[in-house]
Amino acid sequence: MDKCAAKTRNGRPCRGIVRLGSDYCPAHDPARADARRKAASKAARSKPGGEIKALKDQLKKLTADVLAGRVGPKAGAVVAQAANVYARLIQLEMKVKELDEFEARLAALEKEAKG
Repeated sequence: MDKCAAKTRNGRPCRGIVRLGSDYCPAHDPARADARRKAASKAARSKPGGEIKALKDQLKKLTADVLAGRVGPKAGAVVAQAANVYARLIQLEMKVKELDEFEARLAALEKEAKG
C-alpha cells in the first residue's frame, strides 16, 4: 500500500494510506478539503453543547443546595465564580475554533486564487 505524499505539520512525511486513485490519504486529499472543513465545523459546534448543559445543571443544583442550606452562601458564591470562569473558557475555545476554521478557509481560497 502506498503512503500519503503530504507532510505533517512538523514536516515529516505522512504515514497515512492513500485512497484508491489518489496520492493522498483522506486527511490530506485536496479533493476532500471541503468535506473535512464541514466535518470540523460540525464538530466544533457540537462539542461545547454538552459542557454548557452540564454547567447549567450544576448551577441549578448549586442554587437549590444554597437555598436549602446544604451549601453555605460563601461556598456557593465561590463555586458560581468558578463556573463563570469555566463558561468564559468555553466561549474562548469556541472563538478560537471559529478563527482556526476561518483561517483554513481563507488559506484555501488564497491557494485557489493563486491557481
